[in-house]
Amino acid sequence: MEKYSLYFCATAYADMDELEQFVLEECSAPLTAYRLFENLGKHWEWLKQFAELPAIDAELSIQYGRLIRSIRFGKKMVIIYSVEGNVVYIHRVMPQSMINF
Repeated sequence: MEKYSLYFCATAYADMDELEQFVLEECSAPLTAYRLFENLGKHWEWLKQFAELPAIDAELSIQYGRLIRSIRFGKKMVIIYSVEGNVVYIHRVMPQSMINF
């Protein structure tokens, strides 16, 4: 049984679309895209059960104005999210290098 529901903000959808287009078109690597999104799907399932396990990230919380958490996936990607009640709000899915502190 899932503890949390996921809600994807528009920015997260845009991030995932941009990531898919980059891997498919710029890198010409459909297998890499498939594996990346398969891995991402596993992280969605993990978040449905354990979203509150990672500690709140104070620096990201200042930037986003919420109690933000993050988890890494793949080699250099990060999922930025917040938890409110039983809903996990996915704010961004982006390269770690794009996080501005």
